[in-house]
This record gives sequence, C-alpha cells and structure tokens, in this order.
Amino acid sequence: MADKPKSHQFRAMFFKNSTFIKRQKCSLCVQISIPLILVIVLVIVQIWIKSQMSNLDPNSSEINPSSNIFSYDPMASYIFETNPNGLSNIGSLSATGEGSGLLGATPQTFEQFYKNQSYLPYYISFDNVNDMENEILLQKKIMRDNQNNNNMFTNNLPTSALAFNSFSVQNQQLSVNISTESQSRYLWGVSAQNLVFTLNVLNSAFINYVYGTNVSIQVNSVSLPSYSQSTNVDIASLLGGSFYPFALSFILPLFVFSIVVEKQEKLRDLSLMMGLKIRNYWIMNYIFNYLLYSIIVVFVVGVSSAFDFAVFTKGSGFGMFLLIFGWGHAMVSFSFFLSTFFKKTRTASIFCYFLVIVSVNLNSLLSFQVYLNSAPPTPYYFYPLFAFYRGISQLSTQCGIDLCPKWESYTWDFETSKIIFWLYIDAVVYLILALYLDQVLPREFGVPSHPLFFLEPIKKLFIKPKSETKEQYNEKTSLILNHHQENNNFDETIDEDVSNEKKKVQQKLYDPSKISIVIDNLSKHYPGRPKPALDGLHLTIERGEVLGLLGPNGAGKTTTISILTGLYKPTSGTATICGYDIRTDMDSIHRIIGVAMQFDIFWEDLSCVETLLYYARLKGVPIAKEIESVEMVLKEVNLFDVKDRLVKELSGGMKRRLSFAVAMTGDSSLLFFDEPSTGLDPETKANLWETINTLKKNRSIILTTHSMEEADYLSNRIAIVSQGKLQCLGNQTHLKAKFGDGYSIRINIDEKFVDTHSPTELIKEFSSSAILAENYNGSYVYRLPKTTVISDLYKHLVENKEHYHIQEWGLSQTSLEDVFLKISENDDTVN
Repeated sequence: MADKPKSHQFRAMFFKNSTFIKRQKCSLCVQISIPLILVIVLVIVQIWIKSQMSNLDPNSSEINPSSNIFSYDPMASYIFETNPNGLSNIGSLSATGEGSGLLGATPQTFEQFYKNQSYLPYYISFDNVNDMENEILLQKKIMRDNQNNNNMFTNNLPTSALAFNSFSVQNQQLSVNISTESQSRYLWGVSAQNLVFTLNVLNSAFINYVYGTNVSIQVNSVSLPSYSQSTNVDIASLLGGSFYPFALSFILPLFVFSIVVEKQEKLRDLSLMMGLKIRNYWIMNYIFNYLLYSIIVVFVVGVSSAFDFAVFTKGSGFGMFLLIFGWGHAMVSFSFFLSTFFKKTRTASIFCYFLVIVSVNLNSLLSFQVYLNSAPPTPYYFYPLFAFYRGISQLSTQCGIDLCPKWESYTWDFETSKIIFWLYIDAVVYLILALYLDQVLPREFGVPSHPLFFLEPIKKLFIKPKSETKEQYNEKTSLILNHHQENNNFDETIDEDVSNEKKKVQQKLYDPSKISIVIDNLSKHYPGRPKPALDGLHLTIERGEVLGLLGPNGAGKTTTISILTGLYKPTSGTATICGYDIRTDMDSIHRIIGVAMQFDIFWEDLSCVETLLYYARLKGVPIAKEIESVEMVLKEVNLFDVKDRLVKELSGGMKRRLSFAVAMTGDSSLLFFDEPSTGLDPETKANLWETINTLKKNRSIILTTHSMEEADYLSNRIAIVSQGKLQCLGNQTHLKAKFGDGYSIRINIDEKFVDTHSPTELIKEFSSSAILAENYNGSYVYRLPKTTVISDLYKHLVENKEHYHIQEWGLSQTSLEDVFLKISENDDTVN
C-alpha cells in the first residue's frame, strides 16, 4: 500500500505534463525543429560538397599559391650569398656575367629549369647572415603589402641563399649552408627543384674552378609515382562538431523554464500542500525531461544515420550511445541546478539561451586554439556543457576525416572515454547540488532549510530522545519554553474563552465524532528569530464549522496552515485531522484536505476537468472513480457546463470557483481558504459566499481573510491570533459584546434645521457618557456604553423625534473590525 500513493502521483504529473506539452504545440515544435533544421542544413551541405568533389581529378592537386603574388622573370633571377668567415677564392658573379673565384666559375646558362626557359644565375653578396636574412624578410613584407593592395610585385625572391663555412682547393673540400623557401606563399617554383638547381650550380662551379674544366651539371627533380583515390571526407561530420552541440542542448532552457514557471506561479507549492511529495516531483520531472530529450535524439540520430553521416554510422555505436546518454543525464541535472537560482521565467530563459550559445563558441575557441594537441585540465570537464561539446566535436572531426574510433579505442588514454566518465559524474553531482540548493536558498514562499539540515538524521543517531511521548521537546522547543518563562504573566492574562479551549483540548472534553481538527500545544520557532511564529496553540474545530482565523501580518496564521497542510514540521506540539496525527500520518491527511490559495493558481492551458484530474490523482483517487469524482465537484461549484473550457478562457469568478473545486477534489473533509474573495466585484463575491455556505454543510473550513465583512458573514466562530498566540475565540456576537466599546448610533436631522438644532443635547440627556464621534452636514454619530438599554433609547428617540426634527436614525453594535483592531493594537511581531 505504501507504493500506491507514489504511483498515483507519478500518473498525476505524467498526464499533466503530457497534456500541457500537447497544448504547447508551438513550443514543442520549435524545440524539435531547431535540431532538425541544423541536421537538414548538414544534409544539404553534404550533398552539395559530394556533388562538387565527384567532378574533381584526384591527381590535380598542384597549386601554385605564389602566382597571384608576383610574376616570374627568369632573366632576373639570383642567389644570395655571404662569406662570413672571409674565405679566399669565393669570388663573385654579377648579373652581367663578370665574376671571379669559385662563384665566377658558375656556368652562365641552365636549360629546362622552369617552364623550359633559360636561367642566368648571378649572386648578390652580403657581409653576414643577419643582413642577408633581413633583406629576405623585407622583400616578403613588400610582397605581402602589395598583395593586400591588389598590386603585382614583379621582382623575385632569391632562388636560395648560401652561407659559406669553408673552402679549400688543395683539399678539394667545400662546406656551405643552402637555404630554400619553405613558405608556399612566396614560392614560385617547387622547393625541391630550387634545392637541386642550387646544387647543380655549386657542383658545376666547384668542378670548373678546382679542376679547370668547363662543365655544366644538369640534374632535375621529379616525383615518385603517386597513389591517388577518390576523396573520402565526410563534410557533415566535420561540420557536426559545431552543429550537434546546438542541436542536442537547445532544449536545456526549456527544462529550466518548466521548473522556474512552477515556482514563479506557486504551482509547486500548491501541489505540495495538496500532498505531492517533493522527491516524487523531482523524479517525475527528471523522467519527463529525459523523455523529451530522447525524442530529439531519435530525430537527430535518425536523420543523420539515414544520410550516412560517418559520426553515427562508422564509429563505435556503443561509444556514441554512452556519450549522448550521459549528456542527457548531465543536462537534466544541470538544468535542475540552474533552476534553483531563478525566480522569474524571463530571466531564466534569456540566461540559459545565452549560456548555451556562449558555451558552444567558447569551447570551440579553447579546443582549437588552446587544447588542440593536448587534453584540457580535469576541471574543464566539471562543466558538463564543455565536456559534451568537446567530446562530440572530437568524434565528429575524427569521423569527418575517415578516422572514426572503434570501441577498442575507448581506453582511459582516449580523451572521449574520460569525457563520458565525467558526464556521468557531473549528472550525479549537479543533481545533488540542485536538491540541496532547492532546500536552502531563499525563496518567495516558505522558509529555507538550515544549510546543515542533512546532518539531522546523523544527529538523531547519537542523541536519543528522552521519551517517545508526543509531549517531548527537542532543542528548538526549549527556545519556546524560555520565551514562556520570560512572559511569566501569560497564563494570568489569557482570555477566558482561550483558556477554556486549552482546557478542552488538554482534558479531551470533546466528542471525537463531531470534531475535525484538534490542535494541541502547536508551536513553531524559526532559527534566527527571537520570537516563535506560533506559540502553544490549542484549538478545536467541529465538523460543518467555518472558523475565521484572523490576525495581522506575521501573527502566525500562515504558519498554522502550513503546519496543518504538511509544508512545515512543528517545533513542538501536534494536531490531529479527522483522527490522523500530522507528525505521522500526513499521507492520509493529504487525501482529506484541500487548499484554495489567495490567488488563483493554475496551468492556464489545462481545462477544468484536466486540472481537477491532476489533483484527484495526486490525492490517490482510484482510477475507476477519477472522472466521476471530478464531475461531482464541478457540479457542486456550478462549473460542469464549462468543464472542457481551458482555464485561461474562464472569468475571474469562474476561476475562483475552480480554486474551490481544486480544494474539494478527492472528497476533502477539511478546506483551507486564504482570502477567498480578494479582488472580486461585489456580485461575484456574494455568489462565492453562497458557494462557501453550501460547501460547509459536509466539511469543516478554516478561513483566513483581512475582510472583516467576509469573516463576519461566513464564519461560525472567530479566532484572532496575535504575536503567535490565540488571543480570543468565539462567535461574532460574543466577541463584539465582550471586546467592543458598546453601541454606535447615527442620527440624521432635517437639512432645514441643520444650523439651529443638534441632537447632541438629546443624546446627552439619555446618557451622559455618550461621545460624539462624527458630525457632517446634519448627520451625527455617537458612541454609547455597553450598559445602554436599547428599548429605553428607542423610546427616548421616538418621544423627541419631532422636536429635534430627526428624519432617521440607526443603531449598531461595535463592528468586528473594531474588535480586531483592539485585540491586535499591540502586536509588534514580524515573522
């Protein structure tokens, strides 16, 4: 039986979420279409690139990038040289052919070096290597500047640069460093050809100078046979490194939004008061969000696989599954974590979309600029967005160049394996952080837990309670007892009716069959506050009774209801609701109580029936009786004819009645109404009051309101709390008589005699203690003492009516508002 309420709550949340998503078709379509659009773009790019590449000759890959930088003039080519060691016989060779020494022995013509043209070499000499290199750098800068300005540079860079180390004719030995161009931007030939040509020149010059011959060595450079095949590059997978992070994480803001909107609209708070367990709330949201993510994954992976994207078809399917599966868990947990910091949906949505976009781009920057050839430090993986983005980008890039890793590659040394591991660690850590922060961070409704609340179970293991009776007090209770001792005159000044109620509870002087609620010494003390929010409350409420619970803000009304509905645990004392103890039987209590908050709290896109079905399932109404139970409640509040209408289409009065219907769902025996007619027009308010009067026939109702008129009309008894204590208790007439200042009489005289006659003398004759309270344009209001005999006053006025030109008069007792103000005038509590 213990699992039955849990299964009902899972059903309630699943069907509510499913219906809500179904109504939010546009939002759902956008969330699914964004990933699909990204994948379809990849498909289009893939198809286009393949069609272009199929027309390419795989062997036609030689490109001369220098052709648009400078033009080649074979008659004006040269070699730089330097003789830093001052070697003799190195000589020179000018552009006119005049030369000496080793360099002067260079043959003047070489054929078939570049496009079958003749080449006339000569040398430009430099004093040292630095001067030679600076000149080369200067020429490159001039070339680059001309290219940026779309100008053609007609001079060539040197074919090569020589730095002579040693030369000996006798030993027939030559040592020289040959430098050739390696930057393709400035290369007008082929680097290997330039080197071979320079060797031809030097070898020829060496032989001619040393041996006195006239030879010209001609050696050409050709390539070995090349192996070629059709290009096997998967463009979609390469680009997927940028697309897939967006496609699989753009739903994260929706997850955050769904949690924050229920906090913002107090939907979660109402559900908790109606019996929803917070653990079930998180479990069901986790499952539902993961299902939505899985739908997107199916679409993305399905379309990608259908078009043979290598990242999903050629690598390890199990490895990819672990990565995507782990990211889903990490993303849902991280969304819960983010939701704890937001109170407004607009702020949450903007921040989360911004976070996703920035994270994708920042990860790309770090991965390709900072951590291209090495793994990032371990803390990099603590942020789940970075971890997943890097993992999917790496796999996409590897598969894009036909290097998809197989399952055998997924060892600990393989970075993607580490990423998968850390995603699952992130999922657990962020889920724990989310649950913790949800309890301790300040919130708009309710009181956050102590930061070390999780140590309470451990504390109880080592600190055994003195007894197991319901009168036991824990450490917090002692604060309340101290407060009582500081106010040792409390029992002496307690109201008689309150004292009798306390005695009635303590001595059980009541018939349990006629009582719905028994509150026994209920107290609540919040940490860090000097006074208790609720201080020893004793109260009973009969079946069919409406109790008006009144008091200034912070007096303890909300705390009382929060304890009775299970939101807070009492510091001490207890209460029984229809025989169930709030300390041990809240699951049973939640099935028989209902709450209508001050403001209407609904999912606007659900219908009346769907709204009530959610709460009926939450309370564990049997499946076979769900519809029947809901329709019966709708008839009771006169909403059956609009049962299929969406909540957002209802009028204000209808929404208020639907709030009552929510409270009544599940055959509630006890209803809590908080400011039931706030903000309604007089006609709608009157109709609601009649509805409440109808509802109380079979139920008990606790009504909190600031409207004394409402409390006076609806309540059978009034309980006024102040400074956490019950100050007075009784029906309206009793309280007015006991705490009121007597009677109020209003007299209106004929406007013709306003300036000549005043009824003050008449009233003073009847009662010397009468006080004039108001006087305006012939209308007089007097306060009369409690001892006033109404029949005598009536006789006195009738006898003197004509003499004082009295047109009308009216007598009333002190109002309930006067009583309330008098009781709470010294209340300085702020809770």
